[in-house]
Amino acid sequence: MKIEETVLSIIRDNTEEKQAVTLASDLRKELRLDSFGTLMIINALEDTFAISVDEEDFRGVNTVSDVVGLLSTKYHCT
Repeated sequence: MKIEETVLSIIRDNTEEKQAVTLASDLRKELRLDSFGTLMIINALEDTFAISVDEEDFRGVNTVSDVVGLLSTKYHCT
């Protein structure tokens, strides 16, 4: 599974919004991700990719695509 598909799946599984989640989806505005939801997603990403994500890094992301970019560049996930 490609990183994009994996991240999309994790975010879909950890949001309550029933709308479609795409790479362009805004985590806070469209998906209404709160601090608890963010922690759930971070934990799932850490478990899936066997990494430790710095919460400060995650504050700088706005879209699902930003999450993919962060994982690819800083954490070298594929």
